[in-house]
Amino acid sequence: MSETLQSRTGPALALQLALFNILTRPLARLPLGWGLTLGAAGGRLAYHLLARRRRIALANLELARETGFLPPDFQVRAAARAVFANHGRGAWELLRAYHRGLAPFRADCRVAEGGEHLVQALGECRHSGRGLMILTGHLGNWEIMCHFIAEFFGFRLNLVGRQTGRPFTDALTRRLRTMNGNRFLAKDGSARDMLAVLRSGGVLGTLIDQATLTSAPKAAALVPFMGREATFNLGPLRLARRAGAAIILVLCRREGRTHFAHFHPPLPPAPDRPEEEDNLAKAGQINAWLGEFIQRHPDQWLWGHRRWKTRPGG
Repeated sequence: MSETLQSRTGPALALQLALFNILTRPLARLPLGWGLTLGAAGGRLAYHLLARRRRIALANLELARETGFLPPDFQVRAAARAVFANHGRGAWELLRAYHRGLAPFRADCRVAEGGEHLVQALGECRHSGRGLMILTGHLGNWEIMCHFIAEFFGFRLNLVGRQTGRPFTDALTRRLRTMNGNRFLAKDGSARDMLAVLRSGGVLGTLIDQATLTSAPKAAALVPFMGREATFNLGPLRLARRAGAAIILVLCRREGRTHFAHFHPPLPPAPDRPEEEDNLAKAGQINAWLGEFIQRHPDQWLWGHRRWKTRPGG
């Protein structure tokens, strides 16, 4: 952003943030049960108001049922409403975190299974001096759980995410992702900075389950996902390979007021394996784990995203 644009947006942004703080602080102070109920109601309202997202979610769920990923008697509309309700609960929790940080959530966050995998990966990371790449998906409240995981296991997380170009939205996102001492790196920024994190023994985290919006050669590949081929962003895998870093998949879900993290076995660096073969094998394993988790918890995933809309190079 240019200095001229910054000077124009600075006061306006400050005013927007001040109004947002004033208007949302009372909501963030609601008792947990009330807040989650309000959030769920807001999500159900969004199901009716956001027609485009509703249609995408219903179409994706219907196709998943038709292809056998979901059972024949799966209730598509009920599941879509549950998905939106969960998004609403998550939105209220983000308001709570924005104003109150991680403290109100600590008692309700759990390691469900596989925590020993992250302990092992972090130990090897510290021993070798190489970093660790944590991948996750749009499941449960991933924004809250990434901070809990970093605090629980004792490391600083460098979160990679996309900026929208809208100053107000980006300011809110940056504050949420840098709370608790973690760091935010723009996905459209320098890959050199991300590589430096891994080469210095740091931990890099990013989402991996959305359609890839790039035309760069070899940046994506078609990999099976939920019984259909979908573009897989190979960027994080290529960075991890260049840095000699292991990769670990962490998936989250909610159950009532409680959040659970599930850790999969680390995928170690394989420098002797051809790069394309190695990346495709890891992408296939990651998508298989993601798909299995979504099958077990279909109401937790972001079905309102056009996951199968792109092809590599287009």
